[in-house]
Amino acid sequence: MARFNVNEVENYGGQGGGGFFSLKNDKDVATVRFMYNTIDDVEGYSVHEIEVDGKKRYVNCLREYDQPLDDCPLCAAKFKVHARLFVILYNIESEEVKIWDRGKTFFSKLSSLCARYNPLVSTPFEIERNGKKGDTKTTYETYALDTDDVTLEDLPEVPELLGTLILDKSYEELEFFLENGYFEEDVEEQVPPERNPKNDRRNSTSKREPANEAPVRRRRIPASAPAEDKASTSHPTDRRRTVENQDRFF
Repeated sequence: MARFNVNEVENYGGQGGGGFFSLKNDKDVATVRFMYNTIDDVEGYSVHEIEVDGKKRYVNCLREYDQPLDDCPLCAAKFKVHARLFVILYNIESEEVKIWDRGKTFFSKLSSLCARYNPLVSTPFEIERNGKKGDTKTTYETYALDTDDVTLEDLPEVPELLGTLILDKSYEELEFFLENGYFEEDVEEQVPPERNPKNDRRNSTSKREPANEAPVRRRRIPASAPAEDKASTSHPTDRRRTVENQDRFF
């Protein structure tokens, strides 16, 4: 997929907003660390937005900005290319890594911060929302707090975005999606195991006794019977309990 750095940002178009990190209401504030040392650590992604199972998802664009449109089935089908920054934050209050979905113009904001605070991760920031919920003109202000000696090694591991937040699909998989509206492997994962009703029915009824036969009566052995009588009594063959495999994947 196409990734780009601060020097290539103008070669990619598109804007947008929203993400896993969010401040929902006007004047909401969060204290965070940007999980980068310098601007060179920051990568942008060129993606398409599609709908999968009724939900909007990002999927990787397969071509660089200077490659032919036919190199990516979604580009050839005139799906819009979005230039996105998935800014990786560490929320100090919740002690969680968050992804902030930003447009390409946020590159200049990060570049300015990196120029003033190096390494960037060693300075916590307050991020404040200016704008009511639903306001498309909402902006965010960042306020630097006291710099300390925290490094990236002190924080949780940076998550891999490709294959999780961004669907990682091949040329053939994207072609299949355009023709069918879904990805083939998603359907295969939902298909239940095949069953043979004829065999299932035969197995379940093979040991039933005919309705017109008298039930078999078994003779009870008195508790005081000799040991050899008890030994001669027939017992069922060994029984085994079968425990179904209950592995689950999360």
